[in-house]
Amino acid sequence: MPLGAAAWTGAAAAQTGSLRIKRVDAYVIQIGNRKDIVCARVETEDGLHGWGEGTTPPNVTPVYAQIRSLAKLVIGEPAWDIERLWRKMYLVEENSLGGTLFAGISAIDIALWDILGKKLGVPVYKLLGGKVHPKIRIYTSYRWGNIPRTAAAYGLRTKELMAQGATAGKWDPFGEYPGPGRQIETGVLNEVREMVRGVREAGPAFDICIEAHGKWNMASAGRIIKMLEPFDIFFLEEPVPPEDVDAMAALQRSTNIPISTGEGLQSHWNYRELLQKQAARIIQPDAARAGGITAMKKIAAMADACYVTVAPHNPNGPICTAASIHVAASIPNFVIMEEGNTNTRQYPAIFKDGWKASMSHWEVPESPGLGVDLTPEFLKEYAVKVEV
Repeated sequence: MPLGAAAWTGAAAAQTGSLRIKRVDAYVIQIGNRKDIVCARVETEDGLHGWGEGTTPPNVTPVYAQIRSLAKLVIGEPAWDIERLWRKMYLVEENSLGGTLFAGISAIDIALWDILGKKLGVPVYKLLGGKVHPKIRIYTSYRWGNIPRTAAAYGLRTKELMAQGATAGKWDPFGEYPGPGRQIETGVLNEVREMVRGVREAGPAFDICIEAHGKWNMASAGRIIKMLEPFDIFFLEEPVPPEDVDAMAALQRSTNIPISTGEGLQSHWNYRELLQKQAARIIQPDAARAGGITAMKKIAAMADACYVTVAPHNPNGPICTAASIHVAASIPNFVIMEEGNTNTRQYPAIFKDGWKASMSHWEVPESPGLGVDLTPEFLKEYAVKVEV
């Protein structure tokens, strides 16, 4: 052993400690008007704690129960062993409900990364390889409001958003869900053309993101794509139901508009077919649904190998937002992130460095761990009672 190595090893062991997990608690908290934000608090014998999130509406009670069920698998284990614990939770409970299981795994996994960052005194992104992106670009969502479906109205709203600093925005212009045949009406198609035209003419450099919520059949999706092509769309999200990867791949081959999908997929395994078949040029994993930070990094690496970019799905709460920011900062193929919850009045009390956000970018937290905490005072005011 080289001179000094023994002393270094001893000092490192003393600093790192065992970090054995002492308890895992599940919480549901209210953020704004939402009462479905499901979180996990993991505490170690060293006295450290970390927060994670597994929000998957409308599954509130099942995810809450899943976190409590997974707790028995990780209590007594070292928080250092994130990869092993992820596999343990998955393999032991793999016959559980898929989405609920992965939401529970996500919540505990994110909390473990938070603990490690706090223990080592560094923000999570440094544990993930460091910062590739100094700021996190976002697109606005839920900010278009109930305005007339005309080019003039959407042009005016685009100018308002740009004046507030927005550089990209997403909305679903198609209205109510279609009938069983998933067929778009020509009148609706023409309305959407005018709305998008208004946005593009008002913002020549504004990145337009269109949400379709998997509503349409192949014929309708093809018509929508051809209608959108002249407007240089940033991405079109799920023009057909995402369950049929071959259908999505056929549409992607038919257009230069990037198709995006992936918010409902869990784990890196479920992204394999999507990437192999080149069914999307932008993927949208959700840190609270896909398996936490551990899964997000693997999914992003697989996508990078296929020259596919990552735009994290983020309509969730503050813990998921923080986790998504740290992952996004550390991956080279990050492109943009969903703004998500626009009611951030409580965020300054949650983010230790304050909530540093604009309509175009978010700052990456620099406090140890995720840079967030839900204090006992916060929980007393905003925790939601859950009957299990």
